[in-house]
Amino acid sequence: AMGHTQFMPSTYLAHAVDFDGDGKRDIWSSPADGLASAANYLKVSGWVTGHPAIIEVKLPEAFDFALSAPNVSKSAKDWRAVGVTPVRAPAGFDVLQGLALIVPAGHAGPAFLTGANFRAILRYNRAVPYALAVAHLADRLAGAPAFATGWPATDKALSRAEREEMQTRLTGLGHDIGPVDGIIGSATRAAIRAFQKAEGVPEDGHPDGGLLGRLRKVAK
Repeated sequence: AMGHTQFMPSTYLAHAVDFDGDGKRDIWSSPADGLASAANYLKVSGWVTGHPAIIEVKLPEAFDFALSAPNVSKSAKDWRAVGVTPVRAPAGFDVLQGLALIVPAGHAGPAFLTGANFRAILRYNRAVPYALAVAHLADRLAGAPAFATGWPATDKALSRAEREEMQTRLTGLGHDIGPVDGIIGSATRAAIRAFQKAEGVPEDGHPDGGLLGRLRKVAK
């Protein structure tokens, strides 16, 4: 990965631009070229001008956290119909389409509806925490306040050994998570959700110490 933008060579060739007009697409020493190249990459990745990347929302009591699975997408109107309401509704919220719900710290933390611009950031970097941080930083620079719901104090990142143990125990219960590698990808999260459903706890797909403790009791 190279330059201010950390582009791969293929991304540089496809999307880098000469914004300062010196005849070079210089993402290494020209901040103007770097910023414009990143903007161009987001644009071709589906960025929609004027649309929010993230919208913090409140969830109703007894919410079905299966709706936070990555394959679930609804219009703003349909999310309202199941009790999901924006903390601060952006202009035009009720006509937005293709919104997915994420709960990055699990059911006890903040919740967000995400749309096309969030997916564009994910094209740049596939990590949800990265995309969330970028989207929130952009909102704060534009004058938005901090999140209304704080991060749970108990939400501590698992070590690699703990993540591998979690995967091993899920595999022992018959879940197909692929290789035990300590990487919490889509297959591992799907297995977590299936385990949570069987246990009768919120299906938020979040790998934390509480989930590992429950697995230790069930999967000997």
